[in-house]
Amino acid sequence: MSGCDDAMGRIQSIQSFSTFDGPGTRCVVFLQGCPVGCLFCHNPDSWDFNAGEELDVETLMRRLERYRPFLSTPGLTVSGGEPLAQPEFVLELIHRAKTEGWHVALDTSGWGPQANFEKITQAADMVIFAIKHPLAPERLAPHCNLQDTLANWRTLAALKTPVWLRYVLIPGWTDDPAALKALDEIAGELPNLERLEVLPFNSLAAEKWVKCGKESPIFSGGNIKVTEEQIIKAERMIGWLPQRVKGKNIS
Repeated sequence: MSGCDDAMGRIQSIQSFSTFDGPGTRCVVFLQGCPVGCLFCHNPDSWDFNAGEELDVETLMRRLERYRPFLSTPGLTVSGGEPLAQPEFVLELIHRAKTEGWHVALDTSGWGPQANFEKITQAADMVIFAIKHPLAPERLAPHCNLQDTLANWRTLAALKTPVWLRYVLIPGWTDDPAALKALDEIAGELPNLERLEVLPFNSLAAEKWVKCGKESPIFSGGNIKVTEEQIIKAERMIGWLPQRVKGKNIS
C-alpha cells in the first residue's frame, strides 16, 4: 500500500452531523464502492465502484471543515460502502484529518487483506466493526468470508485502538441462539473492545433496493419489525460485558 499525497477517492455522500457513528458529535463520510453485498444493506446505491464523486483528500477536508463549528469536538467517521476497498485514500484521509485535530473512527465490515486492515485500523483513533453473522455470514453477505473477517478481527486484539462491535438483529436471520453465543465468544477475544451494540433491522431502505434494481429476500419478505424486548433478549443471550473482558469481577 502506498501513501501517495494525491490519492483520489470516490465519495457517496457526507453527513454533516451524527451522534450515532462514534463518540460525541461527528461528520460521516460515506465512501462509494462495496464488494460485500449485504442483503440488509441500507446503502445499496453505494456498491457501484464507478458511481459517486471523485475527490482528493485536500478537497474533502475543505468540505469537512465547513461543519467543524457545529461539532462539540471535531469527530470524523469514515464509512461506506466499504472503506477498506479504497485503502490508499482512506489511509491518507485518516492521517490528514488527525493532523488537523479530528478524532477519526473507521466503520468497516472487516473486509480486505489483513496487511491493509492492520495498517489502516492502527492509524485510526477507533474502529467500529460490523459482524454480519458470526457463523455463516455468506447467508447475508454473499461475498463475505468468515475466515478472513475473523482474522482481521483478531488483528485488533494486538492494537491499542478502541473497538466497538455492531450486530444487526434480523428475526429469522441473525437471532438464532448459536449465532448469539458465537458472537459472545468473538467479543471476548478483544481486550480493547469497549462496546457491543445490537441494532434492530428496519426496512427503510426497501425503496432504495427497488430504485437500484436489486432484490433481497430480507426486504422483499415483508415488513420485519424488531421490538425492544427482542433486542434485550439477544443482549442477554450474548452476555458480553466490558468488565468481564477487562478481567473485573461482576457481582
